[in-house]
Amino acid sequence: MCNRYAQWGSVSEMRAFMRLLERELVTTPATDNLIPQENIYPDQDAPIIRNHESGSCELAMLRWGFPPIPNQRQPITNIRNLESRWWRDVNREWLMSPEYRCLVPFTAFAEPVRDSTWFAVPDTPIAFFAGIWRPWSGERLAEQPGKSRRSREERDWELYAFLTTEANDVVRPVHEKAMPVILHDPDECLEWLGGGEDSLHLQRPLPNDALQVLDDD
Repeated sequence: MCNRYAQWGSVSEMRAFMRLLERELVTTPATDNLIPQENIYPDQDAPIIRNHESGSCELAMLRWGFPPIPNQRQPITNIRNLESRWWRDVNREWLMSPEYRCLVPFTAFAEPVRDSTWFAVPDTPIAFFAGIWRPWSGERLAEQPGKSRRSREERDWELYAFLTTEANDVVRPVHEKAMPVILHDPDECLEWLGGGEDSLHLQRPLPNDALQVLDDD
């Protein structure tokens, strides 16, 4: 399970990558000038790239974590078992529809959350987790003007989560159960954004030689 990652990519780097997909990248006031994020944790806002009604793609800030499964409290940050009824039936629209597919840009991810080892795709300014997003109305932690601590607030949200899969040989010694589904090939990114059943084959470990452990310094 990946519950900590960093995102240092710039808007210009994301635009350059999207040109490889032959897509224009539309920004919002919140994403015109991205601030590097050293540590992104669940229930925080971070950038995602999603399909836009114009046929281009949109860079937007969303909250990390789908609504929890009934009778549980923690948001769903990682999506693994795509054969479960929860994803095949209850949440099928969010999983399958191109409208709700997204790419989650990252620079490095950590396993585990504490005493972490960091992993990155070498020689790649921008890589992505295979994500999905959805609108939701409910209570989440929200920033309060003039206060350092967040408090729970009822509002309309846009939420995202991303797929995980079995760990490859690079990640397994640190976290044997899983790793994020990582996309950095333009064709695979386009396939993921296109939605549909066939694109779920992209839920697989990144090849060992496409991932590296970052030095502590």
